[in-house]
Amino acid sequence: MKIRDIFSWSYILLACSMLAIGRVYDERLEVLGFNFSVLLTSLFVLLSILIIFSSKTIDVVPAKWYLITFIIFIIISPILWGFFGVFEYGFWKYINFVGIVAPLVYITSFFKFQDVKKLFDVLIYFILFLAVLGLVQVGGSAERLSVLGGGPIVFARWMLVGVILIFFNKNNNWVTYSLIFIMILLSVAAGSRGPVLSFILTVGVFVILSFKRIFLRVIVVGSLLSVLWISFAANEMSGIGKSDRLVTKDSTSKNVRLKFVNRSFELMSIYPLGVGIGNWQPYCNKTKPYHLLRHEYPHNLVLEVFSELGVIGGILLLLLLLKSIYFTFNRMLKYSNNSKIYTLLFYLQVFLFINSLFSGSLNDSRLLFVIISISLISKPLIFTPDEE
Repeated sequence: MKIRDIFSWSYILLACSMLAIGRVYDERLEVLGFNFSVLLTSLFVLLSILIIFSSKTIDVVPAKWYLITFIIFIIISPILWGFFGVFEYGFWKYINFVGIVAPLVYITSFFKFQDVKKLFDVLIYFILFLAVLGLVQVGGSAERLSVLGGGPIVFARWMLVGVILIFFNKNNNWVTYSLIFIMILLSVAAGSRGPVLSFILTVGVFVILSFKRIFLRVIVVGSLLSVLWISFAANEMSGIGKSDRLVTKDSTSKNVRLKFVNRSFELMSIYPLGVGIGNWQPYCNKTKPYHLLRHEYPHNLVLEVFSELGVIGGILLLLLLLKSIYFTFNRMLKYSNNSKIYTLLFYLQVFLFINSLFSGSLNDSRLLFVIISISLISKPLIFTPDEE
């Protein structure tokens, strides 16, 4: 194996570890008095610095300037703390984003086709590991699935990301379809409506865009799902984990999110230039001290950015999301005969974007920003012999 390959694999493994953990310091990774997150972060930062300082000038497509501008805007956003103060939650949110997402966005700009494939392969193995842990837990518990300290929303999101990765990145055979079925089942068992609804909407987009090509499969799969739903299997599945939460009439989650929307718009009307990263909850409670919120963020990436980074930050985010999806869609159409990579990137973006509107935050959306960065790599992601 060449030195470059060893270095590439090492960095990609570290990058995937940081994406999975999502924090530069995680108390959950402490074993026998030693915190492994400190080691992983140190190695990640060291390799990132080496790559950044050894890299040449990157060829940036116009669409990527939206991403670069947004990242720079976040980096300088502590200016707002000078006016509104800073709390521990906001400080660590900023450190985690700047320490993990910012370097990855820059470094992935240099990725080639094989580097992207490596990244996705590592993510798939990580998700399979989570799925095994989830299967162990779901067999003896009626609680919502959460493994390695992550919540049910995070677990369900990783499972459905795994479904998209495997479906568009691997050969379709009985093994892949079995894995897809298990991951969907585990995401349902987590009982989190946001990721499941986002996945259903993403499947809807896929069906609409590919209807002529997959017409017969849509009919067959739709018929099987209909039979499954009205058969005894649906009743059996409702007893797995907290899957019943997806179909119960409990509207608590919906009402809470509607409250988040109202409070966010109230905050934006009072502070149109933002209140600083992590200050959504303190200033929502300050505006209505008789109606306090215990949640630290509005569970909606767009509302969070508009509230905390102001109208300028929010518009930058919306332009970035829409421009990147449009750019990736065009490349998907252009290179569909050469590679499935842009199809994968497009549907990952669609799923992660929709999910960020139901249960996302700036830190939770780290994979979305990395996928956007990869999608906007200037050189088309098509395998060439010189990459072997």
